[in-house]
Amino acid sequence: MKVLIKLSLLVLFIAATINVDAQKYAIEVGYTNPMRVGKSVGTTFFYGGKIGVTTRYSLKGNANASFLTGVLYSLVYADRQAYGFPTGTGATYKTTGHFIDIPLHAIYSLPISKNMSFFGYAGPTINIGLAQNVNVTSTQTYPITSPFYVKPGSFNVYKSGSDYQLNRLNLQIGVGGGVQWKKYQLKSGYDFGITNLNKTDTGNLFQKGWYVSFSYQF
Repeated sequence: MKVLIKLSLLVLFIAATINVDAQKYAIEVGYTNPMRVGKSVGTTFFYGGKIGVTTRYSLKGNANASFLTGVLYSLVYADRQAYGFPTGTGATYKTTGHFIDIPLHAIYSLPISKNMSFFGYAGPTINIGLAQNVNVTSTQTYPITSPFYVKPGSFNVYKSGSDYQLNRLNLQIGVGGGVQWKKYQLKSGYDFGITNLNKTDTGNLFQKGWYVSFSYQF
């Protein structure tokens, strides 16, 4: 809660300096490669795409500085296998995730010609989990009373009663850069997850990842 309050104050401060006359919209599409990491849970790598709309504002008193926000939807997929069971057995975790990203990024541009510029950016990204469905297939032979037993089936990690119980809200800190030519923009960045997603006492669990995207301003 304290983090959200500080984040809200930051957004209000930035909004107070925005020159709304320089507002620009853009359609953004890209590739995203997040991963979920925890000490007590194996790393899960996701692969997928994202699409959405962003709004960019120029800041008063500095033509090279701007602020970007928007809404981006991501659809990702993961196929993780776990071993360590008797020979020839194991478990497969197939996951489909749906997320919404809300970037709150400060941008600084360095023009190199009339139509072209390089830029760097940094700031928080609010990642919201809509659904994350896991399908578990297990061929292991441990009894249900064993600590190594893996329960097969399907579940949504955000719903109570599932094998994993994760928080939907993931606060991330993003950094990146790119190049803009006229109304076209290519950028790449990395989001560092700082919110513990695990709602149980089995250890911290974080989600972070790399992405690249292309956008067109209109």
